[in-house]
Amino acid sequence: MQSGIVNGYIGQVEYLIKAILKELNTKNVKVIATGGLGRIIYNETDCIDVYDPDLAFKGMKIIYDRNN
Repeated sequence: MQSGIVNGYIGQVEYLIKAILKELNTKNVKVIATGGLGRIIYNETDCIDVYDPDLAFKGMKIIYDRNN
């Protein structure tokens, strides 16, 4: 059951990425997976270019540093 859920979610992510790229009409886009579960999807698809588990935290630090 868990395998089906994970594979279904991977399929959804792949579909969304392909649809967005088609709408943007470009292939010059870097797709980044982030967060703890992003690793699972990143390891199972070719649609994601980079996995960064701490991207949100890095962004918050940049904002913090700019305001202090």
